[in-house]
Amino acid sequence: MIYFDNASTNKVEEKVLEIYNKYTLQYYANPSSPHTYAKECERIYLLAKEQILKSLNLHDYDIVFTSGATEANNLALLGYARRNKANGNHIITTKIEHASILNTCEELEKEGFVITYLNVDKNGKVDLNELKESINDKTILVSIMSVNNEIGSTNDIKKIKNILKSYPKIVFHSDAAQSLGKINIDYNNIDMFTISAHKIGGLKSIGALVFKKNIKLLPVIFGGNQQEGLRSGTMDLSLAVSFAVAVKLAINDLNTHYKQVDKLNKMLRNYLNNHKDEYEINSPDDALAYILNFSLKNKKASVVVEALAREDIMVSSVSACSSKKEPFSYVIKALNKDDSLAKNTIRISFSYLNNEDEINEFINKLETIVGGVKG
Repeated sequence: MIYFDNASTNKVEEKVLEIYNKYTLQYYANPSSPHTYAKECERIYLLAKEQILKSLNLHDYDIVFTSGATEANNLALLGYARRNKANGNHIITTKIEHASILNTCEELEKEGFVITYLNVDKNGKVDLNELKESINDKTILVSIMSVNNEIGSTNDIKKIKNILKSYPKIVFHSDAAQSLGKINIDYNNIDMFTISAHKIGGLKSIGALVFKKNIKLLPVIFGGNQQEGLRSGTMDLSLAVSFAVAVKLAINDLNTHYKQVDKLNKMLRNYLNNHKDEYEINSPDDALAYILNFSLKNKKASVVVEALAREDIMVSSVSACSSKKEPFSYVIKALNKDDSLAKNTIRISFSYLNNEDEINEFINKLETIVGGVKG
């Protein structure tokens, strides 16, 4: 099988799985229980948090483990907005955020919050002047993703933070699920950010919200007040430790893996550029190398994706979190592209485990399939 859907989820790293199995068997007590065995489990659990912060070179930050990036995004927006509503009710985000941000903003609008959805340019980047103009005295939160999950466009996190420095009341959140372990970012420039284990070779069902210690949040899940009351529910020590290992591995190997992926991206991009009568590349030239999005000009993407799957080549058409709902890509529409292109996108998302032979096989199969599909 050729797997080009790594932005949806990665293959689990063997070392991560080994650690998970080891700690599941050896440290299975509930970390919240009062006995000494549980206290040892709690100690290891807290060390996992410290290891992630160390890997990200962060000080004076805290972590809340969640079930994934979706829950972490919900906690960031709902938790901060509701806790700080007395300071203002205005939130700024973008039109191409992940569904877990956009749908949470819709919920906050029902609660009386005013949301500004920033446009992006043809390269999927936020206009920093529009960001400046959107800020008012009621703005309390800005949420802008570091890397877009469909087209791989990147935002300049440092420049955004420099703008927001003049507004001490505003907290800057970023969905960093697609950037962690893939692109060098100084996370100290972000007040709160969301990460996910299964995007970097970790296990599913664990993500985290990382935030500065002075930030106050309200919980969105209620129960036994675990994790300082911010996320009730029995903590999974094994998932936490394996997540810490996944983060460390991803950060340590970032540059080596990027070079490999960048080479593959350029191979495919070169082919698509040489066949502009059939394809239009949606990912900007400076996009994250891990993601290459293009549209079919004369064929249905859904048909091509299914045909590729029959050839044991796995790609996606739109984000896995919106593919069951949206008939077209709202991200591509936000780039001011027409409906036909937005409905017929294919996203190739690479891993360092992919190779040049797989790119060549994909190109050959794509050529055959597109040539045989009716318009």
